[in-house]
Formats: sequence, C-alpha cells, structure tokens
Amino acid sequence: MDVSQLCRTLRLVLESAPDAPTLEDLLKQVDGFVQSVQEVPDRAAIVAALEDELQAIYDYASLTQTEPFLGVLYHLRPVLPPSSLISTWFEPTLRPALREPRLPTPSVEYAKGLIIAALDLDSYVNESEEEREKQQDKVSGFRRRLMDLYLLDALNESSGDDVLEWASLDTEQREKKSCWKTNLEDVLIRVGLERPEDFLTEVFHCFTSPSSRLQLLILLNVYTSQPQFLDVASVLASHRLTTTILHSLLFDNSSTVAVVALTVLTKLLPIFAVKATDKLKRYVPLLVLVLARVVCWRERQDPAQSEPPLDSEGTSESGNVSDVEEGLPDAAYTLPISEDINWERLEQTFLGGASSAPSAHRYFTMLYYLYPCNTLRFLRYPKQYMADFGCENPYAVDWEEVLDEPQIRSKSEPLMRGHVLHPHLIWRGPAEELSQPDFWADYDTARILGECTMLDSRNAALGMQQRAPAVISPDPPVLTSSPAPAPPSAVSSPTVRSEGASTPVSISTPSRPRVSLQDMIATSVALKSGLDVEIVHPSASWSTEVFPPVRSRSPSREVVEGEQAETTPESSSIVGGQEVPRHVRQALAGLQREVLLLRNELNLELWSSRENVKHIGRLYQDRVFSKTGEVERQGLRNKLREYKAEVERLQRELKQHKEQSNTVKNQLLDYNKKTQEKLKDFRIEKVNWEKEAAAMRGADKEAKETFAAQGKLLQEALQRVFQLETKIKENAPKVERLHDYEKQIAQLITLQRLWELDIQKLNDQTEYLQIANSKYRKMQLRLDTYERTHADLTQILEKQRIRERSLEGHLAATQKQLEGARKTSSLARMSTAGEEIQRLATMKERLRTENDDLRDEVEELKAMVETLKAKVSGRQGLVSSGRTSRSGSGTLGPTGDASALAT
Repeated sequence: MDVSQLCRTLRLVLESAPDAPTLEDLLKQVDGFVQSVQEVPDRAAIVAALEDELQAIYDYASLTQTEPFLGVLYHLRPVLPPSSLISTWFEPTLRPALREPRLPTPSVEYAKGLIIAALDLDSYVNESEEEREKQQDKVSGFRRRLMDLYLLDALNESSGDDVLEWASLDTEQREKKSCWKTNLEDVLIRVGLERPEDFLTEVFHCFTSPSSRLQLLILLNVYTSQPQFLDVASVLASHRLTTTILHSLLFDNSSTVAVVALTVLTKLLPIFAVKATDKLKRYVPLLVLVLARVVCWRERQDPAQSEPPLDSEGTSESGNVSDVEEGLPDAAYTLPISEDINWERLEQTFLGGASSAPSAHRYFTMLYYLYPCNTLRFLRYPKQYMADFGCENPYAVDWEEVLDEPQIRSKSEPLMRGHVLHPHLIWRGPAEELSQPDFWADYDTARILGECTMLDSRNAALGMQQRAPAVISPDPPVLTSSPAPAPPSAVSSPTVRSEGASTPVSISTPSRPRVSLQDMIATSVALKSGLDVEIVHPSASWSTEVFPPVRSRSPSREVVEGEQAETTPESSSIVGGQEVPRHVRQALAGLQREVLLLRNELNLELWSSRENVKHIGRLYQDRVFSKTGEVERQGLRNKLREYKAEVERLQRELKQHKEQSNTVKNQLLDYNKKTQEKLKDFRIEKVNWEKEAAAMRGADKEAKETFAAQGKLLQEALQRVFQLETKIKENAPKVERLHDYEKQIAQLITLQRLWELDIQKLNDQTEYLQIANSKYRKMQLRLDTYERTHADLTQILEKQRIRERSLEGHLAATQKQLEGARKTSSLARMSTAGEEIQRLATMKERLRTENDDLRDEVEELKAMVETLKAKVSGRQGLVSSGRTSRSGSGTLGPTGDASALAT
C-alpha cells in the first residue's frame, strides 16, 4: 500500500463516508504500510510525503476526527521520527487531545504514547554523532517544556490566583483543566519511570524556583507511589535531587512544603533501605538534622498578633533551628545558609493566618526503626554527634547556634515516649549500626513498613490485643449497619460531581463507637471506581458560598513558556469582573492548604495500605507454611509413637541377650585367667622388643638428621656456586668490552687535542672519566668479594670433610654395635641389620661421590677466578667504544658516540 492509498482510506474514515472501512481495518492497513516502509532502504522521502498528506487532510477543530487520527499516528510511530512528533504534531494534535475530557480513554493513551515515544533517545542510535547531539538537545528542550507546562499552565492548587480563576470557570472549562493536569502528570510519571535520570535532573533544575517546589513535591509524591518506582529507586538515591529535598526541609519556612516533603521522605526511607542500603547510610546525618528541624518547628502565628521581641541589634533572641517560623516577615528567625549552597528560601506558600507545624511522628518512627542507635544518639547529644560524624554544616553559623540541645530533647521526648523499645538499642551502638550489616537487609518494603508501624505504642497495643483478645479486650467490637453518605471532596473532580456531608457515626456506648463497615467499604470503592457518583444529602460548596455563581465563560490564563507572573499577596484579585477582598483570599488559602494536606495524607495512607496488603499476603503465605509444618509435625509424632514401641521391644530382647551374655561370661572367666597369664608373658617380651626398637629408631633418626644437614649444606653450596657462575657470566661481556673502552679513550684524547677551545665539554668528559674510574674500583671490590667467597667455600668444604670423617667413625661404631647385636638377636634381626649396613654404605659412597664432584667444581671455580683476576689485573687504563654496554653506563660524546670509562 502506497501513501496516496493510505491517505485516501484515512480521509474516508475521517469524513465518515458510507463506504469507509472500520477503524480496526484502517489500523491493520497502517500496520501493513509500516512493515512495508521499514523494508525500504530510503524511507525519508516516503515519511515526509506521508506527513504532508496527513497535515492536509486532518481537521484540528473536529473532535470526531481526533480518535481515528490519533490511532493512525500511534500505529505510524515506528516510522515517524521523534523530532516530527515534537515539532509537527504536539501543538496541533497531542496537546489538545490531553486537554479534551470527552476524548475516549484509548485515544488519550495513544496521545500519551506518542509523547513518550518523542522523548525516546534510543531512536537516534543509528544517526551520526552530530545529528544525535542535535536531537538530544531537542528532546531535552521538549522535556523541559513539558515540565514548564505542568508548573505554569496546569492548575496549581497552591496558587491563590489559579484557584480564584478555577472558581470563576464553568463546568466544561474546569473539566478541561483537570483533564489537562491529570494527563500531563501521567505523562511525566511514565517518562520518569522509563528514563529516571533525565526526569530527576529536570525536577532538580526546576527546584531552584521556590514557587514551584510544592508542585514538584506533589509530583514526586505521586511518582514515588507507583509500584514500578521500586525498579528505579536506586537512581534517585544516588541523584542530587535527594539532597535537594533534604535542603528544602532544612531551609524553607513553609509548613505545607515541609509536610509534603516529609511524606515523600517517609516513603523513600523504606524503599532506599531495600534498594540502596549503602547510599542511604550517607544521608543519616542530614536525616537526623531534618528530624531536629521538624521537631523544633515554630508555628506561624497570626500576623495580627504581636511580633516576637528583638534585641538591641534588631535580631531575634534565638537563632537556632527551633526559631524557624513559616511566613514570618522578619528574617531574624531564620539561620543564614552556607555560601557553598546556592539556595533561595521559600518563606510562605499560602497567604493566611496561623498554620500548624508539620508532624514528625511518621518520619521519626521510620528513622527510629531503621537507625535507632544513631537517632537516639543524636537526640541525646546533637552537637557532639555532628562533630563525631564530621557532617558539613549547611548553615553559615556554628553548630552551637544551629542546635538547641535542651529544646530538641524536650520536643522529642513525646515522640520517644510514644514508641516501644527497639531491640537493637541493646545489641548495637551507633558506630556498629553503620558498619555492620543491617538487620533488615533481607526484608522487603512491605515488611519494613509493617514492623515500623508496630513500633508505635498504640499500634503495638492493638497488635497485642489481636494476639490475645481475651485478656485485653473481652468484648468483641460491634459494627452496625446504617446508611451514610460518602465524605465530600474539597474540590470537585471529573469522577465525583457533587459534594455532601460527612458520614455519621452512631455511638452505642460511651467508650465504643458504632460504625457501618459495609457502608465505609462501599463508599470507598465507589469514590475510587472513576464513575459518576451521586451524593445524597448534598451540602453547599465552599466555592459557591465565598463567590457568587458566574455564568460568563472566562478564558483560562495563557502562560508564556519560560516566564511566570509575579503575584502580590497584599493586593486584591479581580475574578469575573469583581474584586476579591483580602480576607476572602486568606480564607481561600486556608482551604487550599487543608485540601493539599488531606490529599497528601490520603496519598500516604493509600501507599501504606498497599504495602500493608503485600505484607498481609506474605504473612498469609507464612501461615499456610505453618499449617503444612503442623501436618508434618503430626506425622512425626505418629512416627515417634511407632519408634517408642519398637524401642520397648528391642529393650526386652536386649534384656534376654544380657542374661545369655552373663552365662557366657561366667564360662569365660576360667579361660580369661589362663589367657591373662599368657598375655603377661607376651607383654614382658613385647617390652623388651620395644626397647630394642626404640634404640634402633633413635639411631636411625640421628642418621637421617645428619644426612638432612649434609644435604642442606650441599644445597646451599650449590646455590652459591650457581650465583658465582651467574655473576661471572654477567661480568664477562664487560671484561670483553675493555678493549673497546681503550679505543674510545684514544678517540677522546684525539678529540681533546682538536677541541681545545671547548673547555666546558672537556671538563664534562673528565668528570665522566672519574665516574667510570669509581665503577672500576667497584669491580675490583666485587672481585675481592668473589675471592673471599671462594675462601669461605674452601673452609666449608674442609668442614664437610671433617664432618665426613666423623660420620665414618660413627658408622664404624654403629657397625660394631650391629655385629654385637647380630650375635644376640635372631636370624630375622640379623638380616635387617645387614640391610641397614648395606644402605648406610651405599649412602656413604653416594655422599663421597657428591663431595668429589663438589671439590672439582670448587677447583674449577677457583681456576676461573684466578684467570679473571689475571685478566683484570693485567689491564690498566681507559677503554672507549662506540657501542653501548649492556648495563647502560654510557654517554654521548662530542661526536655523538656512546662512551664508557673505567680505570
């Protein structure tokens, strides 16, 4: 199928002609076209013509044509270059598809798949290096553009202007904005899971803007909640974005940002513990420092209240971590950041009154479970812990000003009282905890989260109640069935279209509430199903109470890429032609903050529930294994009964055999008496034989030691002789080259007469002659050493001769002893002694032969030394040659030849 035929078929489908094929048939034809084009060597022209035809026939304003056209583009993905998807099809086709809530889900997935394919750098493997770098820059720019669209164009729940604009929009525009943000967030998360390094780097660069941190943290919260994130968690552990999140918790004064960042960090700790254990240990000082900052967080007071007192210099009375206050207009309550860290502090997210401090309970529980010794060591001695660990101070002041030890201890005491004792506090110390293998090294994330939850004293008490309910809670819980409406959502979404009141709870007794478990489950399933839910007993929405209904359709704000509009919190906003007062904006900011915190809490609870379900499944599997083990134990008990019966039968038989054995023993007593007498005689004879054998063994051992000593001495002598021969062979070429050195000396003398003006070079030659003369003296010393070595060898040979004579005398004495023993011993002992004498004689002869050979070698060595001495002593003077010696002792003379000098 060619391009024209394919485009003709597509035009029929888009125009809904009567003879048009179905969408499935069209997609099959597209797959056939892709397969045929891939086999063509030069397909660039075909793809270019295809793109021109597609742009000509597609109507961008028609919603009915978007679904089939996106399907065709998605199936053409293997032949379309990614750069074309970015420059040609994103703005007119893909971006409107992500904004359209009425578009079917498969078409939206097609659009997301095309955007992800446009960000795939593996498609440019076969391109040239220059083209690949150019396309990489284009993909990086497109990824940055997607991130800017998410931060600037999508709905920002933390921006008061965005929420005011949201309140003034009609239902259709709200659905478009919600759909646009949801789809864009889904695309970014998919890209982050496929290429985590690029995604995290882009988030890191966007983190430099304080106004974008809350949105980025919300995006990371959703990103880390994905099940596929476990496969790429090690990338985030080694990325600098992790340190940036910790810096945000240390420097920023916004409690909302701190809550979301703590949620992300609490989820990352068990994941890093499983996927990046060694990398997590490097963050321990910053983690405990974040704990101190959150524990001592100072709540933001209402601006109408009085400000804290200042000293004479206009600064706060305290400047440590505990004095950080969100949104405080005076910078005296914040610590200066170190100059090495380039950070712009975020003071306030929402314009409003007082705000509560972030809770450190979950974070402390997780940190206390993973590193209990280090956590408690820091809370006890914060300054000393930081000094011992050698942690770099992120602030521009000393640790004494950063850490207020009394306040840290007092604020952290409720956290420690609310947790049970960690067992590893008794078994390990802080240093051992970071050096030895972790006790949770083989755990998964679900198990770590489950055991971490049980460190809370309330959860531990509930677990004990479930383990022993009869002791702790004798009355079973009562669940009544009562219809109740679902809880409302703070901001309307595409799935839940109306809002209602909270679920009523009936109280049966003063100490135990009665709730309907079935209604709670049904409501939760309905809200998560993605369907339109009708809420009974609806209540008035806060947006309709604060703002009057607006029927006119106001356009959404246009955001220019790379720019962000500056907002002034003190000024009023104009929405729908009406000016919004300041108190309304403050009320709205408080509601925004509560919605974000509730969503953050819901996200964390859903992630914890999922991990707990995994842990429950593992516990259920362990329970099945325990049941199987119980069956096996029952079988073993039955076998034990059978074995006990068999043991009783064997014991009875053993008793009978013992009676028979007693009778036999009585009969053998007389026989034993007779045998004892014979045995006594045999023992006396054996003792005599052992004495004789011990004497023979001593003699044999002494002879072996003597022979071993002689062999060792001979081996040392042979080794010394070999070394001498080797040195002689090494010095032979040097001796032969003495004639060449003499010729070189003659040449140097001639050159000296010719070059009288070159005095400096003559001095250099003279110095070189002195060096060669010293080398010759060293050769003489070495020759003297050889002579001394020869004399030492001669002395050793004389000692060996004396030793040989002593051995011969000892051998003669041994022969005399053997002759005396031959007369007294039996015929067998005589034959043994004769063999021993013959073996000793043979060994003596062999030693005599080896001594003769060694004597000859020594004589030869002596002759060689004398010859060498005569050759060396008969020559005096200086010899030069044009060759370079093997030892490398030479230099270039004035004529460029190598010369070596010796005297």
